[in-house]
Amino acid sequence: MFDQPVVVVVKGGNSILDFLDGGLMKVSDNRVCFGAVNALQVLEDAPANVVITEMDAGEMTGFELAEAIRDIDEERNHFTYIILVGAINPERIQLDDFHQAVDAVTGTKRVDVIEHLALAGARISMQMDALRASNDSLQHLCNNLRKGQLLDPLTGLGNREYAEQALYDTIRQVESRGGAACVVMISVHNYDEVIETYDTSIAGELIVNISERIQRLVRPLDVVAYFSPGLFALVLIQPNIKQCTAECYKRIFDGVRLKSYTTSAGFQPVSIGMSICAATADTGAPTVGNMIKFATRELDESVRTESIMVHHLIPE
Repeated sequence: MFDQPVVVVVKGGNSILDFLDGGLMKVSDNRVCFGAVNALQVLEDAPANVVITEMDAGEMTGFELAEAIRDIDEERNHFTYIILVGAINPERIQLDDFHQAVDAVTGTKRVDVIEHLALAGARISMQMDALRASNDSLQHLCNNLRKGQLLDPLTGLGNREYAEQALYDTIRQVESRGGAACVVMISVHNYDEVIETYDTSIAGELIVNISERIQRLVRPLDVVAYFSPGLFALVLIQPNIKQCTAECYKRIFDGVRLKSYTTSAGFQPVSIGMSICAATADTGAPTVGNMIKFATRELDESVRTESIMVHHLIPE
């Protein structure tokens, strides 16, 4: 048995709902409102499971009241079951209005019928609210899991959060011990084209092959992450910023873009961009966001020129 439902009865100027007076008390927490404005004030203070209104709700029609209640429901993430009572010409009922705002229309004045409608509506309202609460809880849990997840399931590499944390740690190390922090972005520029031509599974095979190739080209302590779809990030520390140049990373650039990659759909050509951002403690504590921004903004130019783009954050 579910909790006692909350039912709001809205009476208009010449109410046809007087026959309900006291009739719903035994099955609900029954609140009687006189006019749409009074009903909306009551519902703003506390939501109801069911609203029973007549077509003439005083200051507005029953349909208009229902639409106003839906706006309140949306703000509260709540569902109210709305019953419209009265002799209504079917031609006056707009189908869209009925589906979007009103849940049931009845012309009967039998209290027992209204009671059954109210109880059924209350069950639906409570079930909808329980499902909404469950969905919100699951969404919150999923968000927390995503925040705590540091591995990319496709490549087995670290993900964006992992790369950003590694870069933050590298910057702190450079500040305390010297050297240069360096982030290298490697883009697979034709990643979306592969998906459009084939599908995500073929694109996934290509990305896995490229990730394995990158890992064979970097030093053991360098961090390799799959930053976002079609984009890899390398986080490195160098003795000084002079070793963060295009010449120093040309071996990785050529090793990735000149390699042949095969998938179950056959050979897949790649279009690779590489951009570097490096900084030392002399720059005044570079931020993770700035370094990533400078490292990613010229990837298109790298692809166009088939060269490595380099940006050093140096004192002005």
